[in-house]
Amino acid sequence: MDLDIQQFSSISGWGRLFDIGVAFGTNLVAALAIFLIGKWIAARLVILMKGTLIRAKVDKTLVSFLGNVANIGLLILIIIAALGRLGIPTTSVTALIGGAGLAVALSLKDQLSNFAAGALIILFRPFKVGDFIRVNGFEGTVSEIKMVQTALSTPDNEEVILPNSVVMSNSIVNRSSNPLCRVQVVVGVDYACDLKAAKAAVLKAATEHPLCVQTKDRQAMAYITNLGDSAIEITLWAWTNEADLGAFRFGLNEQVVENLRAAHINIPFPQRDVHIISQV
Repeated sequence: MDLDIQQFSSISGWGRLFDIGVAFGTNLVAALAIFLIGKWIAARLVILMKGTLIRAKVDKTLVSFLGNVANIGLLILIIIAALGRLGIPTTSVTALIGGAGLAVALSLKDQLSNFAAGALIILFRPFKVGDFIRVNGFEGTVSEIKMVQTALSTPDNEEVILPNSVVMSNSIVNRSSNPLCRVQVVVGVDYACDLKAAKAAVLKAATEHPLCVQTKDRQAMAYITNLGDSAIEITLWAWTNEADLGAFRFGLNEQVVENLRAAHINIPFPQRDVHIISQV
């Protein structure tokens, strides 16, 4: 009788182990199925998202970045679901992943800020490669836009590397956003001169310049803008193509002086009259 009880206990123990093994195997197969099927679905969703962004003409760099972020996020969710099917507490796993993510975010906060700013630059396009911009005291032609930095090529042929967070946190002046740029020249003429002749000579310097562009809304103009201590100041506004800005500005200054000299109009030096009152 004792032997029968021992045999029954042994059979019962093996039965429980078998049940546990079957349950674990079932959960393992289910977890693998969740992982594989979930990964396949995630890949298709990422491809669909990338296709939608590309059709919306979003920059390829941003499309790739967003695709990688979405893929990693979906993969984390799939792994958590698979671990939960195995009976592993997902709360602790989620807390562990959250803590690790927070630690990484704190250690890479500057780079993440640059990434976010780079995404905004690519998404909203305040400028593009080839534009001439001024930002944070630097100006030059944009030679490269990356996710963390923007490169400028200055007129002195120097390369300036700016973190994207610096670019987006400062005012950006984009001279290439409009094809035409305005040039301003201020010149002083003698109080005794013929003002109409002086204005005509100054205006002629712009209208006859080969790089001057005049349209219906963009006409060269000359105005008297200030009555100074030593001279009457005439301000000339003229328009040119962005690519010709430097050459036009320098040429216009020279032509204004030559036209005034040809018209015998004096450009006075700063002067002051001093009256001496003698006391007897």
